[in-house]
Amino acid sequence: MPRNLIIIQARLSSTRLPGKVLKPLIEEKCLLDLQIEALKKLDIPFVLATSSNQADDLLEAWAQKNQVECFRGEEYNVLQRFIDCAEHYSAKQLIRVCSDNPFLQFGQVSHYINELSNGADYISFCNADGTPAIRTHWGLFVEGVSLSALKRASDLLVNHAQKDFYSEHVTNFIYGNPNEFNVVLEEAPSAILHRNDLRFTIDTPADFENMHSLLQLANSNARLEQLIQLVDANPSIKMVMREGIDQFNK
Repeated sequence: MPRNLIIIQARLSSTRLPGKVLKPLIEEKCLLDLQIEALKKLDIPFVLATSSNQADDLLEAWAQKNQVECFRGEEYNVLQRFIDCAEHYSAKQLIRVCSDNPFLQFGQVSHYINELSNGADYISFCNADGTPAIRTHWGLFVEGVSLSALKRASDLLVNHAQKDFYSEHVTNFIYGNPNEFNVVLEEAPSAILHRNDLRFTIDTPADFENMHSLLQLANSNARLEQLIQLVDANPSIKMVMREGIDQFNK
């Protein structure tokens, strides 16, 4: 059984853009299709973790069609879903993948797993201000977390006033409490470290169309530097990114 596992977090009941992860994004391929193509090259077990809500039956059907492992669990307590998924597959070191990011850079996965094996509870890139990548608008990087840290977070949250919030956001409580957990934040590559004007994640219809436009110029496995160069060379794409960032920063 795998000690290392990549968990793709997905659901279809997005409030701003329902069904986005299965909606054709480029050449009839959806977000999950693009991510699976990249993950298959890593030679590390991966699983799609969705909810037991009937609305996500289509995700399980997609997984079966594409011969992808599918785990179904808690809908809103995603922290518990991750714990249950990891335990089901006997995994200890986990890589969390958010399904709404078409240009994920997977180059750090092996390094993250090694750090988790050597005692880190959580590891990810951060921006120049020390903010974990998951809290930025980048949508380019995965994060690593140990099962033991997730279980400890769950225990600490039992009577916490913000239990529901932290349970939904999986790793937020862990990296937000570095005195309780061994949190490793490494500076993101210099090309993006100071770039708070870039948004490669999909949350709204405008994001979806913008990433479609970018995918017409670059493959989903394009290198980071190439992506940034393309955005800087295309003011219309950059403008939509800026508008999306402004909208969520209000």
